[in-house]
Amino acid sequence: MRLIKIIFTAAVALAATIASAQGLKVTAELDSTVMTQGYCTDLRVRVLGTADAHTVDWPKEGGQLAGVDVAKISADTADLGNGRRETTYTLTLQPFDPDTVTLPPLRVACGTDTAETRALVLKVLPVELDSLTTIHPMEGPVAYPAKWYDWVPQWVSDYWPWIIIAIGLIAAAVAAWIYFRRGGTVMVRRKRIVPPYELAMHRLGQLRERRLAESGHEKEYYTELTDILRQYLEGRFGINAMEMTSTEIVRSLRANETTRMSADRMRSVLEVADFVKFAKMRPLPDDNVKSYNAAVAFVEDTRPAPEPDTENGENKTEKAK
Repeated sequence: MRLIKIIFTAAVALAATIASAQGLKVTAELDSTVMTQGYCTDLRVRVLGTADAHTVDWPKEGGQLAGVDVAKISADTADLGNGRRETTYTLTLQPFDPDTVTLPPLRVACGTDTAETRALVLKVLPVELDSLTTIHPMEGPVAYPAKWYDWVPQWVSDYWPWIIIAIGLIAAAVAAWIYFRRGGTVMVRRKRIVPPYELAMHRLGQLRERRLAESGHEKEYYTELTDILRQYLEGRFGINAMEMTSTEIVRSLRANETTRMSADRMRSVLEVADFVKFAKMRPLPDDNVKSYNAAVAFVEDTRPAPEPDTENGENKTEKAK
């Protein structure tokens, strides 16, 4: 009988020990117990208990704990098995007043079981000021420079779309009045079209004044020289020379009765240009002069014949009568 009582007492003690081991435990610690005002530190609260839901008793995010702002709250939960769970709460504290703050115990409840942390002490240091720094008084109001639109009346800003429409209608009415006053005719100044011959001779003169070949820019010189000739052929004879090879250009010139006699001049210019642009050959100064002269001669040889003077012809006929 006595042995049974001893065994029963031991079983009760063991059950109490297991219940105690599986009870609710709460701990808290600060990342830093001494800090400067305005800075942040984390208060970590670890809750170890069963997998049942538990409640916490501390301020929410944005609140205050013993006069210290709680800037942020986050939680991380880990399952330990056997119905046990550990939750770590991180409260980011940000004090703004220098003082020694005692953080009160934080309480956690899980069912009928409750536990709380121990009180923590946080020392907040003031911001060190440089005594050598000159403290200037506050600046007065700054006068903002006025802009032109500051003088625009408010009604203009409110009705500006309608004002623009009204101005457009007035301008259209004035234009219509001028149009009908002139008898329904509108004077349009036409842009003068420069003939291909004049344009080519003008560009050749500009090319000579730039003296590219004399300054060592032979490739750029021959590129522009052949472009002038190719565009002249397109404007003067309708030959799409910009898209043709040198051989195709010469073949087209020899097939045209007007350019047949001058095809060799074009061929000599194109051959030297191809050697300079593709074979990277450096021509002699005489070759540059000969190529330029050949290009000018080709344009001169193929220029259109001057139109007959009709007025003079009529006058001469009348005088003969």
